[in-house]
Amino acid sequence: MRIRFKPTPEQRSALRAQLTRVQQPATALRILRPTLPAEFTPARAVCTVQSVHSDRFVVRVELCSNAGEERAYALKAYSDDFGEKVWAHARALAEHYPPNHNGLCLPNHYVPRERLLVFPWVDGVFLSEIVDERKLELVREAAGVAARLHRLGIVPDNLTTAQMFVDEARAWCDRLRYRWPETGPTVERLLIELERALPSLDPADPAPIHGDLAQGQFLWTGNRLVLLDLDMFGYADPAYDAGHFLAQLERRRIWDRDLPAHACRWPACFRDAYLAAMPRVSPRNVSFYCGLTLMRKMYTVCRRDPAEGPKLVPRLAACARAALREAMTAGAILS
Repeated sequence: MRIRFKPTPEQRSALRAQLTRVQQPATALRILRPTLPAEFTPARAVCTVQSVHSDRFVVRVELCSNAGEERAYALKAYSDDFGEKVWAHARALAEHYPPNHNGLCLPNHYVPRERLLVFPWVDGVFLSEIVDERKLELVREAAGVAARLHRLGIVPDNLTTAQMFVDEARAWCDRLRYRWPETGPTVERLLIELERALPSLDPADPAPIHGDLAQGQFLWTGNRLVLLDLDMFGYADPAYDAGHFLAQLERRRIWDRDLPAHACRWPACFRDAYLAAMPRVSPRNVSFYCGLTLMRKMYTVCRRDPAEGPKLVPRLAACARAALREAMTAGAILS
């Protein structure tokens, strides 16, 4: 599992230059041409930047033929060779996922010289943007998509252990205390709770995990739910993914005051559906990873909004503490 990768200044500079090139229609066409159907001859391309990070970017390319046929693709480039690992993992997953079906959005090509993956573009609405009554059933569907991934008998990476996740969470908490010293007492108490809960974890059979499972990674097309982004893929206790998703739901409920009344049911909908599909996953472990993720997200909310973020820390901490205590008291998984 790729944790806290920081590109070098040289890699950042090269990626920015590459972004400038890939935005040019001629460059995008050169990259895409080997992947296009023989009967499709593009006449023009329109390139739109979708996201930019220090170690990767995504550009949408819309193609149109002389006959008026349109196709769209996502070009995702990396600052290093990590895209090659994502491509290898995607090829293994593709053996289990038919196209145009509920599940993962997988790349269909990798360009080594560009360190770039080519994806089919999927139109839809992010699950995080849906807050009406459809949400309850879609959250259950998301649990099913996660469970299907976790049931695959593949080993995509070295094992990421619970202790490794705890060490990562502690590093984020240290950053939080350094930049916002007023959070120090709250963070210290939570770290004690985290260490106390760690020995309570049930044994777990590792599985391929998404690593960043959240509402914002699911896209609803109107007839299927698609899971995006393999950048945090790994091999670990599948309870990590479930706990991460629940923590992100709780974080949304804390900062968004305009959610409908049924938002309080979202976590239970996901948790119940997931554990029904994955009865061998420990509810205790799910609660533990929910608490751990909420602790990490305290830094995230402060970094994104330095003025208001620290005000949310006590509420996030209370949710994290409740989840960790549930992990220490919940019943063990049945063997």
